[in-house]
Amino acid sequence: VRTGNVTMYDFGNIFANLKHYGQLRPPVYNLAAIPADFPLFLSYGGRDALSDVKDVGLLLDELRDHQEDKLTVQLIEEYAHMDFIMAYNAGTKVNAPVLEFLNNNCQ
Repeated sequence: VRTGNVTMYDFGNIFANLKHYGQLRPPVYNLAAIPADFPLFLSYGGRDALSDVKDVGLLLDELRDHQEDKLTVQLIEEYAHMDFIMAYNAGTKVNAPVLEFLNNNCQ
């Protein structure tokens, strides 16, 4: 996302990217291929240095044509990256909303 595009993992050098992807730069995800009516749940933390608010904003901009009622966005302001799996309250802050989303959207 640092390049302004939502891409696959950048290995940090052209040789590793070439080995893994067959090209110098990581491929861009084709987010337009996600059907607009496909239910999506996106959760992010306000203190996440790996997937920061700016990056998530770029991702959401790419998803701007997604049906609003099919896109659930959850910002947990006090969470950093590892909090999603290690925080004492991850069960209520993360797991419960994800399970509710799955129960409501998976048949």
